[in-house]
Amino acid sequence: MTVLAGARTYVAIAEWAHDLPVSVRVRLGMGRRAPSESTLRRILQAVDADALDRVVSSWLPSGPPPPPSPLNR
Repeated sequence: MTVLAGARTYVAIAEWAHDLPVSVRVRLGMGRRAPSESTLRRILQAVDADALDRVVSSWLPSGPPPPPSPLNR
């Protein structure tokens, strides 16, 4: 989410995580404390970009939604 909002460095991503309310961090699975910049860097560097692309691509719809059906009156 933070990268979509314009963050381009690990420090910026860590600052974004730190600024989140605790309730949001918990819902995102981060726990109560924000992860450090070094922790985020290690995690993100370990992500298999090709596998992530496959998972996200299969999750997204394969095309635009169908047009709404006409109302029956």
